Amino acid sequence: MRDESFRPPLTLRGRYVTLVPLRTDHHDAILHAFRDPAVGRYLSHPPTPTADGVTEYIANLLRFQEEGHELPFVVLLRPDDRLVGMTRYLNIYRPDDAVELGTWIDSELWRSPVNTEIKYLLLRHAFEEERAHRVVLQTDLRNERSQRAIARLGAVREGVLRDDRVVYDGYRRSSVVYSILAGEWPAVRRRLEAALDRPWRSPPEASAEGRPLSGTGAPASRGTPGSPQ
Repeated sequence: MRDESFRPPLTLRGRYVTLVPLRTDHHDAILHAFRDPAVGRYLSHPPTPTADGVTEYIANLLRFQEEGHELPFVVLLRPDDRLVGMTRYLNIYRPDDAVELGTWIDSELWRSPVNTEIKYLLLRHAFEEERAHRVVLQTDLRNERSQRAIARLGAVREGVLRDDRVVYDGYRRSSVVYSILAGEWPAVRRRLEAALDRPWRSPPEASAEGRPLSGTGAPASRGTPGSPQ
């Protein structure tokens, strides 16, 4: 990987979502997308679900981006470009051609192709454009939903880092580590593309207050499960 790898500006477009660089004016939409407490339950350092908390969260991520350690995006659901989550490259270590992925999405989209396509876009860019050798995904040992979602991507479970970090609520978290290597990417890519070919209908467009304009907001059919990591 080059020194200029994983630098802004970068926009990644898919069938269901577009990943665009994080900006300060995404504040209100992030606060809304994070409204369900279940979204942040297993995140190491989630945004505090207040106006000031999200402001600080965005500022920290943009600082990490400026320092070259992370590259954060917001997730826009097509076709209405409603913000439904965030994702990022983090722990970017260019000398070893290694990077980690982290994602959270609105809980209404957990069992949908959204998480799958987010990972597909990030992995494709990492391996095919930035020439990464190793991509890491980690999740809380307690988060079985996330572990199943990562395994479905085709990532290899490497093991558990016991009590490796203290998270926002003081809990000593153990992290399950998965990885995908460059040589494994072609098979993983085929797996993800097959999953994304399954039929799925996106939720109705949300109103200004965040409620669906019609229906329940749930997908008509269940696609590949997604989950925050």
